[in-house]
Amino acid sequence: MGKIVIRSVERPRSDTPESIIRWFCNVLDLDSDIEEDLLKKFIKAANQNKSISSSELKFENVARSTVIYHLNRFIDAGLVVRKGRKYMFRGPNMSSLIEEMEYDIDREMQRMLDFAKELDRQLAKSPKSKR
Repeated sequence: MGKIVIRSVERPRSDTPESIIRWFCNVLDLDSDIEEDLLKKFIKAANQNKSISSSELKFENVARSTVIYHLNRFIDAGLVVRKGRKYMFRGPNMSSLIEEMEYDIDREMQRMLDFAKELDRQLAKSPKSKR
């Protein structure tokens, strides 16, 4: 997994699926129209327990290289995984996906804490440098 960006964004005023998907895109720093459309496709496929081939990820008037760039952002953020020639949402639904991401973040934060404690321990033992 690469980089997960989480921004603090005010809750949408409307609770429609469209506005909630747009909110998730904003929170996850996926705020282009292509990324919003990709997220919709992956949510729909996940709800049907399906994966998506790259040929199904076509958008009118959008170069394939542009779609692949945005797809790679989804992969780097841990939202989508590649299985052979197909792509699928990391979880069976949005709430499972968020739980998976939370687990990843907790694991990385614990690893950082462990290293911070080790650094603190080593610095406390080292002789004070003279200035």
